[in-house]
Amino acid sequence: MNFTLDQEEYEALIALARTGTLDANGQVIPDKARQLDAWLKKIEKENGVTRSFVWIQWQEVDTPLPPTTNFPETWPPQLRYYLEMISRPVNKDDVQKVLQQKARKPVTVLVTRDPGAQVGWTTVDALFTQ
Repeated sequence: MNFTLDQEEYEALIALARTGTLDANGQVIPDKARQLDAWLKKIEKENGVTRSFVWIQWQEVDTPLPPTTNFPETWPPQLRYYLEMISRPVNKDDVQKVLQQKARKPVTVLVTRDPGAQVGWTTVDALFTQ
């Protein structure tokens, strides 16, 4: 059986599936996130789709992190964002646009391509010069 989705429908389906990779507090469940990513990669390979994503996290210069913060396992969800594109690779400008929209005074901005948001955290400049 085959199904046909346009890009908007596929992106909506991914967004809905992604909610199942977060716990009740908005924290990433690494194993579920990686399972979803593997499943999506299989579908995308079979259909010639290239998806690009990056997790972005930051601190606000004027706001201390909550005492429950335990990087990378526990990070305030309002200071973390998952950016995903199907039309083209995510780039440094895309990350900057997210920060302009979501952050007030961001510092210590880190990014990773790990779907589980656990490993590979690095600076924006380091990720996009590779």
